[in-house]
Amino acid sequence: MEFTLKMALIIAPGVFCGSFMDAIAGGGGLITNPIYMLAGLPVHSAIGTNKFSAGFGEFASLYRFIKKGYVDFKLALPALFFAITGSYF
Repeated sequence: MEFTLKMALIIAPGVFCGSFMDAIAGGGGLITNPIYMLAGLPVHSAIGTNKFSAGFGEFASLYRFIKKGYVDFKLALPALFFAITGSYF
């Protein structure tokens, strides 16, 4: 599949709107997934692209919170352990 200018013109404003919605209230994937498919991406590519962008945004936010000292590691590390353990089961 070749990425075209038409696809970029559909995706760029759609991803902007989805990101804006996600930053305010969450649920930006409800906007970006249909935009990716409207632009011509197959469903599995649209979902994968959406998951990657969401994960990257969360990682960037976590990095900024750690860098500014907002993360309480005494509370976060046990929570991380139980979250990973619970998701395994």
